[in-house]
Amino acid sequence: MNPKFTLASTAIFVSTVLVAQDNILDMRENYNIGQTVTVTGVVTSDDNLGSVRYLQDATAGIALYPGADWSDWDATPEIGDSLTVTGPLTEFNGLLEIGGSLQGEPAPLIAVQFFGTGTLPEPLEIAPDAMDESLEGQLVRVNGVTFPLAGTFIAGNATYDFQADGAYGIMYVRTSNSLVGEELTGCEIDMIGIVSQFSFDGFGGYQLLPRGPVDLIPAADLCFTSPVSQTNLATDGFRLSWTTDLACDGSVEYGPTPDLGFVAEALQLNTPSHFVDLVGLDPGSIYYARAVCTAADGASATSQTRPYATVSESSGDIHVYFNGAVDHSVATDELALSLGTDMNDTVAAWITSAQHTLDVAAYNFNDQTLAAAFNTAASNGVQIRWIYEGQNANTGLGSLDASVVTHPRTDGDGSGMHNKFIIADADHADLAFVLTGSTNLTTGNLVSDLNDVIIFEDQSLARAYELEFEEMWGAEGMSPDPSNAKFGAEKTWNTPVDFLIGGHEVDLYFSPSDGTTAAIQKEIDAANADMEFALLTLTRDDLGESIVDLNQSFFVSPIGVIEQVNTTGSEFDNLIANGVQVYHHDLSGDLHHKYCIIDHSEVGTDPLVITGSHNWSSTAETVNDENTVIVHSARVANLYHQEFRAIVNAVTGADGVSDAQPVEWNVMPNPARDQVWVQGVPAEAVLSLMDASGREVDVTQWRQGTAVQLAFGGLSSGLYHLALTLPNGQTVSKCLAIQ
Repeated sequence: MNPKFTLASTAIFVSTVLVAQDNILDMRENYNIGQTVTVTGVVTSDDNLGSVRYLQDATAGIALYPGADWSDWDATPEIGDSLTVTGPLTEFNGLLEIGGSLQGEPAPLIAVQFFGTGTLPEPLEIAPDAMDESLEGQLVRVNGVTFPLAGTFIAGNATYDFQADGAYGIMYVRTSNSLVGEELTGCEIDMIGIVSQFSFDGFGGYQLLPRGPVDLIPAADLCFTSPVSQTNLATDGFRLSWTTDLACDGSVEYGPTPDLGFVAEALQLNTPSHFVDLVGLDPGSIYYARAVCTAADGASATSQTRPYATVSESSGDIHVYFNGAVDHSVATDELALSLGTDMNDTVAAWITSAQHTLDVAAYNFNDQTLAAAFNTAASNGVQIRWIYEGQNANTGLGSLDASVVTHPRTDGDGSGMHNKFIIADADHADLAFVLTGSTNLTTGNLVSDLNDVIIFEDQSLARAYELEFEEMWGAEGMSPDPSNAKFGAEKTWNTPVDFLIGGHEVDLYFSPSDGTTAAIQKEIDAANADMEFALLTLTRDDLGESIVDLNQSFFVSPIGVIEQVNTTGSEFDNLIANGVQVYHHDLSGDLHHKYCIIDHSEVGTDPLVITGSHNWSSTAETVNDENTVIVHSARVANLYHQEFRAIVNAVTGADGVSDAQPVEWNVMPNPARDQVWVQGVPAEAVLSLMDASGREVDVTQWRQGTAVQLAFGGLSSGLYHLALTLPNGQTVSKCLAIQ
């Protein structure tokens, strides 16, 4: 057949003369961005990778970007088509392309010539960690692949870690990929795909792009058909369960390090359903384990080695604080604490309560109240390690004691190290806690913007956060190791998910390695009665569609408030168009939350709260360092519901508590021993003292004008809360340390 030739006009002027390169490798190595190039090769991708096509010859591969689609040409290239393509050489987030944009202006393909069917290149067999610039654009094959997130459903515009022969790689799935919605297999597979790159600075970020289910090829006679799940958590052990496609004998290899060292046999023989109870373990500890199955014919399968946590002997108390108004009219038992402009005082009190270690991962820091608290801790001999985002000013770091050791993320990708957590005394069951939530350690976030802080007094969780911290720190000691430090896509899923804290299930996810968006989507899809969300931003299509689907189920009517509704990709208009009750928070002070409340009114089901640093965006899912907790607790769900109703009241102008009323009140001394004076208590306001679990403590009060003296001799030392309930029903709180 005669070749087909098409030509389109360019939107910018390209000065280089149109001449053919020797081959794609010649073009990649010897031509610069902006030059016009002509190459010939065979198409190796289709619509599973969106409008981009990859072209490969005997020497190398290259991406082709046509713009929105291929409508300017007589045909859409399909796998196996032989093409000659002319266009400007461009770069998009590290990926070398023909076509695209230059200096913000369109730089489309100039000519595309079809020559019928060519010969597809044979995929090059590589290890996961071999993906680099020399392989970018080429078809490759990785054998013996397993997925840590096996059993989750694949989302679009998401990355998934995979492992083969002890090396790790990243698989990226576009929204257009037919893999979306499929369950991520638990079987060992051979995976074919195209090496691509996504990196803001042009370094690293190499990913494998499979072209649908056909590129995931079963590679084992026996495989896992479910992920290994952890149940029956206790201080001295837990149960691991899994299923296989064939009957076999199961066992678990486990130990306190990834080297394992111990074996526990399953009592069930020659079956596809397996469980092993691990007993005699230490409380508040992390153990590593993998499941093994061996069939009668000798076939065997082994799961990936994963960390699991036992239950700690810590108190398990969970504390929740807000700096915005709360609506106590919807409280079921405990009244939510609104700290108003004193959020930093409470966080400071927790910081100074640390006795041995503090590990801080803070996106931004400038609050001087907190700086003073960290310096007090340092002067008390507390060892402080600090990870921060290098793109931010972080002006508070200059105020810290010289003993505080800091370490930045400096690659410039996305928002970067976007975490907001503090770990205290992880090696001490009676002292350990984790502080997280939505707030940055800045005065604006602590005082002006709506944020939440949630604190877990739990050693197991503290040790899990410490694993994540040290992955970014690159070492276990006080000195960071930048050569070994891993951020963003370089991180692996190296932390436990399941915890039992104070009798409540808590799930933990870190981004971008742990499949956080899939975990959030799973909880939305499982809602039975209620779904409330307060978000700075919502740009993930899959999460937006899950909310729409929930709204159309006639069983649940989601309601939400979003701060940023005009950002690129915002789901706000889509939610409105589909009848979801969602409001724009256009009041003073940003709504900086990233939380969702599920089934707060259905205590008999699974009331839960999702919160942390993770915005509902693709950057949070695939690029940033983030942390997310899912707290399965009716109490915690109602506390967040009280704050959520106050936000809705404010944006709708409904009756109830809206904006927090300023009140100047002070507590002296703090810390205290037997008594304190509270200055600035309005007439008819009620002052009460609550312990760490939220229970009111009987104290003696004596009032003189607007000053109230509280006497509480004999109380145990620790952190308490002074709650001031104003005549309008609003309650504001301060943290009080009793020595």
